[in-house]
Amino acid sequence: MPPVKDQAIVLRHLDYSETSQVLACLTREHGSRRFIAKGIKRATKNKAATIIDLLEQGEVVFLVRPQSESELSILTEWRQVDAHLGLRSNLHTWYAAQYAAEITSTMTEEADPHPELFDALAALLQNLASGAAALPAVVDYQCTLLLAAGVWPDLTRCVVCDRPAPPGRAAFYAPIQGGLVCRNCEPTVPGRHYVRAANLDALRSRQFDSASAAALFELLDETLTAVSGRPSSLAKWVMRKEL
Repeated sequence: MPPVKDQAIVLRHLDYSETSQVLACLTREHGSRRFIAKGIKRATKNKAATIIDLLEQGEVVFLVRPQSESELSILTEWRQVDAHLGLRSNLHTWYAAQYAAEITSTMTEEADPHPELFDALAALLQNLASGAAALPAVVDYQCTLLLAAGVWPDLTRCVVCDRPAPPGRAAFYAPIQGGLVCRNCEPTVPGRHYVRAANLDALRSRQFDSASAAALFELLDETLTAVSGRPSSLAKWVMRKEL
């Protein structure tokens, strides 16, 4: 059981006994991992008690239990790289960052690496902590997550009748079907949404301003819910006006 080194971002955490923590992390090279950090909160003569916080990024060393990839790995070292303290300066930003962590957790499989997704999440947290507008940044991350999961919606055709969907035109979007629906087919498709041409073109090019991001966030969140089967508990707070 040789030690494994990687980079990690904390997606969820909870206390385990008085001195330990359990962490759910996204690692860059080893995918989603759950760690037990034994004794990390115990102070000694040579070491102060520490707590690894939510959305913190660090360099990790861990041991994988040989019985199963899905069991808790043992965290042996954690070196903080970025605590993203700026996320806590604004409540709306804090909700947006937690939403990103939540959808990452629901959309990734244990031990299935996606380095591009880790890099995108790290960049999102840095941008939000630096004061970037939350909605456009989060919508861009939703796109990255759907692409990484292999469930990017089809924006080129009607997913029912295969009719082409040229750019520059409005259309109906069906999250459950995962793509566009033409006017002829939309009466038969439940849960479809009318999407303006400018917003569809923004989604195709992944160039979002505040207006297009506000219009597209809920559509993409519904798509993530349809794929994962787990609605986000934080989406409604991301859509609220910045506090």
